[in-house]
Amino acid sequence: MGRTCVEIHEWIEEQVERPIEEWEDRQEERCREERCKWWMLCLNKLFCWLVWVTVKVVRWVVVTVGKWVTRVVCTVVNVILDVIGFIVGLILSIPIIGGIIRTVLNWVLEIIWRIVGIFDFILSLAGVRPRKKMYFGVVIPVINDVPLATQAQLQPLVDSVIEIYDRTSNIDARFTGFCESGISPPGGSITVDCGAGGFFADWWVDGSWFEFVTKTCKFTSNWRNVIGYGGEIVGFVVNDIQPGTTNGCSMSGTHNYVTIEGPALRPPALLAHEIGHACLLGHNEDTGNLMNSATPGIAQPLLTNWQSSVVRSSRHVTYL
Repeated sequence: MGRTCVEIHEWIEEQVERPIEEWEDRQEERCREERCKWWMLCLNKLFCWLVWVTVKVVRWVVVTVGKWVTRVVCTVVNVILDVIGFIVGLILSIPIIGGIIRTVLNWVLEIIWRIVGIFDFILSLAGVRPRKKMYFGVVIPVINDVPLATQAQLQPLVDSVIEIYDRTSNIDARFTGFCESGISPPGGSITVDCGAGGFFADWWVDGSWFEFVTKTCKFTSNWRNVIGYGGEIVGFVVNDIQPGTTNGCSMSGTHNYVTIEGPALRPPALLAHEIGHACLLGHNEDTGNLMNSATPGIAQPLLTNWQSSVVRSSRHVTYL
């Protein structure tokens, strides 16, 4: 089921169903405690219980039944949209032409949603930051039956993303889970050039592999990535990133994915750092800043007011 449907379902439960249930509990307690008025032949208690029963029945019919009908309809619509998004992704996986279209499309979407989010960017600079959300996931390639990393090794990186963006930007970073993919990469291993060579390599079979694995591993994000708004950022574990001292890479708004090295021990903030690049953040010279080129190893790296505002106005970040 699409994550939008889950959110609608949860909203109905929290904002509609739960308050009514709490009122029912209070009404039931009041009816039990209310004394029978003999001159009314105890009709006061009967009326109290009738109100309770009526609300309970109406709530079940309107809220419970309506909630599941909405969920079914929403799920069907989302599946159709994600299938369309998957087909679009297959087209964008075609080497050369698909890669070029993918690059242009991602930047067009980035520009459009940056323009739409300019008001939120200004408010954020002024310190007005209502809660927002961002989805991210991690793909672990399995090569020759051996995953490039374990979920336990990567969990600190996931926890760091959630903590950092919550603390610095009031963003609810929602982890969509690990996906172990057995789809073989070109050449049998994954080496990423974090430079101009990597940019153009994404137009060839390497980029096609990343795109196809993303579409299959994160199927429920397909439609969101097509329209750009709320598109999930996917972290790929890879064998090696060049140049040699680099252990993470992002091509900024060009891709919906970032890469991190699997074999090496990584600072916990590495994935959060690369996600920052995906949201158009550049490097920062402050050693305590999340976007320092060395990727801070400290427990709580920071973002400046400007950096937080840039992230909050990204196409990947939406309102709750």
